[in-house]
Amino acid sequence: MLKSGFAVLSGLMLVFLVPGALGNTYPALVGLNFMYRLDREIYTMILKPDNTGEVDPIVYTPTLKGHPGLPDWLHFIQRNSTTDGFLYGTPTKDDLGPVDIEIVAFNKNTFETNTTTLTIDVKDNNPLPYQVQFMVENKNVEEFFHGDTRTRFLRDVRRVWQQSRGELFITKVVSALDMGHRNPLPLPELYEGVYIHVGSERGYSAQLQQAAGQVAVCERNPGIQPVVSIDNNIRNFDIDWCMFRLFSPEELATPVPAVPGDGVMGGVYVPRELTDEGRDFTLYFILIIIIPCIILIVLLLLITYIMCGRRQGVQKRDQATPAIQLTHHASIREASKELRDLSQKRDIKPRSTLPMFNAATPRRGEEGTPLTRAPQNSPPRDNSRGNVSQPGGSSNASPSLQRRPPPFMRSGEQIQGRNQPGDRGRPGVREFTA
Repeated sequence: MLKSGFAVLSGLMLVFLVPGALGNTYPALVGLNFMYRLDREIYTMILKPDNTGEVDPIVYTPTLKGHPGLPDWLHFIQRNSTTDGFLYGTPTKDDLGPVDIEIVAFNKNTFETNTTTLTIDVKDNNPLPYQVQFMVENKNVEEFFHGDTRTRFLRDVRRVWQQSRGELFITKVVSALDMGHRNPLPLPELYEGVYIHVGSERGYSAQLQQAAGQVAVCERNPGIQPVVSIDNNIRNFDIDWCMFRLFSPEELATPVPAVPGDGVMGGVYVPRELTDEGRDFTLYFILIIIIPCIILIVLLLLITYIMCGRRQGVQKRDQATPAIQLTHHASIREASKELRDLSQKRDIKPRSTLPMFNAATPRRGEEGTPLTRAPQNSPPRDNSRGNVSQPGGSSNASPSLQRRPPPFMRSGEQIQGRNQPGDRGRPGVREFTA
């Protein structure tokens, strides 16, 4: 019983509240702003609301019936899935006639969908010859359409235009982002901004003309907000007076043609035809394989010439080297060779461990042979220059043991380091006096 009652209530809401259920048609005049609000409360009741008590997120997708998008003059905005959606725009004379807009509502909690049709009948109208442009910085498009914001704005403008009620209309509402402004940060105190055009059939008042002269300072000093006399008359709206402008009837009568920029393609895009021809990779092979290999070969030849072709010959090097240096290096090589031979043959004793060579014979001396004195049978050496005369004119010392004192010693001076007090009478030690 409850389910049937809820179905009947939903049907009544669909018939009387949702546009297009009974063929509802909404008029739109050329040159005047059109706005339609998609109320989420009505669609929530139709799309079987969730029983959890939370706010049902509803997403709207309006399109031209039979087409994927909207007409050029119509725009749609919905800030998030928990707010209302708005269809708005200003039709032109090229858009005359009825337009069917298909609206698909989707409940993200219950996955229910509903499709309705809204018919907008665009009728001809003479455009208003006098229009004023305002740029409101503290509003977004959906905030300007919500509630009585539009009524309060027209009331403030009517005060400075000195118009009676019913003679002032909103002709155009455009988001500042569509006019080239930057997207603000997602902070509560920052807004996108709205461009609002207000038109009338009567001429501008003296206050508006005075304000137009006061904002001319923005052209000479960009970024500086001028002081405008009518600023106090428009309350609760932050106006960017540098964007304030009065349009003459001649400017409105002559539409400015749209000039495509660099990023706009002219005409109809014609895609390239698909072909089955194979690609030629010869150029890529030459650039990636052949040229790098040639460079590597040239570098290799250059390095080979520098390392090998420019070296000096051994003969030339020996001729330029002194003989004593060659002999020195040859002895070093022989010693190194002997050490290598000893490391290979461990059974041979090195020369440093054998007794010294006997001076009288070419044979090595026996191990018992003293190493500090020559043998007795060795021929005497001539040491006449090294004899040291003893006191009394006699020399009893062996000629081989007599030594000549250094030339720098004085008479009676003992050799330091040899004649020590404890060395007297020790065998093998001689006293020298100069």
